[in-house]
Amino acid sequence: MKKSILVLALLAVMATGAFAAGFSMAAGGGLLFDYSLSGIKNLSIGGFGFLDATYAEMDVSFAYGSLTAKNNSYSFSDLDNASMLQLGFTLLGKFPIGSGSFTFFPLLGADYNLALKVWNMYGPVNQPMDSSQFGILGGVGFDLDLANAFFFRAEAMFHFRLPSKALNRAGAGNGMGPNVKLGLGYRLGGSSGSSPSSSSRSGRYMLVNADTLNVRSGPSADNSLVGTLPRGTRVEVLDRSGTWWKIRSGKIEGYVNSSYLKAE
Repeated sequence: MKKSILVLALLAVMATGAFAAGFSMAAGGGLLFDYSLSGIKNLSIGGFGFLDATYAEMDVSFAYGSLTAKNNSYSFSDLDNASMLQLGFTLLGKFPIGSGSFTFFPLLGADYNLALKVWNMYGPVNQPMDSSQFGILGGVGFDLDLANAFFFRAEAMFHFRLPSKALNRAGAGNGMGPNVKLGLGYRLGGSSGSSPSSSSRSGRYMLVNADTLNVRSGPSADNSLVGTLPRGTRVEVLDRSGTWWKIRSGKIEGYVNSSYLKAE
């Protein structure tokens, strides 16, 4: 019950922050690597999909884990030299920092790895749910814009997981170790739920804060140039895609790096 309340509270905090600040949506997936160093070694390799809302990220993963006793002083019974299939759910809060095509962000959140099946050399292990774990994660990540609205994402975190019922019985203690994710994403744009004419979309005006601002056909520096704007030009923000915003000024309409815009 306490774990469920903590997960729900974390989700509420992240969702509130994302909706309050205005966000752009992104989705994608890739590969994950997760390794627990303490108590019992658990190397998990699999794939994950993510849904991103600028200040919050939700992941769903499916992974194969290989369990091995750390040393001979432990007796892990059924879990020693066992294998496991896991379905994982992760909620992360993030704060993007950066300009241009590169965005860096610190990460903090929680995950729950549900053990779907556990087996050893003798066959299936009973009650795989006893091997499910709840954990806390923290680390950093970055996005690198590619062609059009695609981007490469990398995240490196360190996890601290509470012992499952099975590990508790074996006296294995907490699980700690690195968590790495590599993937590709696509920016979907999005809104905070208000109408297109809200202050966070159309109808929001800003000023160019660069000697010459390049306006491009898509949300990355790889897209073709459609025009330039001098410092002080007033532009209308039509939409956002990460750090790249779609703007309009007279007959020029396209995407600019939002770090070169400032409030009126």
